[in-house]
Amino acid sequence: MNISGSWTYNEDFEYGNSVGEVELTQTGDEVSGVFSFTEEVENNYSIHVTEKVKGTLSNGKLLLESVEVKALQNGREISYLPNTFETQRITDKQIIGSTYDSEDVCGVFVLDRKV
Repeated sequence: MNISGSWTYNEDFEYGNSVGEVELTQTGDEVSGVFSFTEEVENNYSIHVTEKVKGTLSNGKLLLESVEVKALQNGREISYLPNTFETQRITDKQIIGSTYDSEDVCGVFVLDRKV
């Protein structure tokens, strides 16, 4: 199965929700891509994040590590901890997994393939 293509992104995490899009490119077992999403922290603030990732697909599991991240809050660049994206289930139309950062903020995400 090749997971290259466009996906919608929805993540619930400890402090809120992230919604956006993902572009993935798979060559053999190597996967790279860009996550572009808006992170809404409950009753507090929102951040637009663009995160470039690279990883490997092995035995039906995908592990993506952030290689570059840019975050904007109110149009100003801010620091943002890079994520690790780890999948638990991959089908042709959906990828389900979890995220975590260096401060152990965890989330659960769903990618749905765009038609």
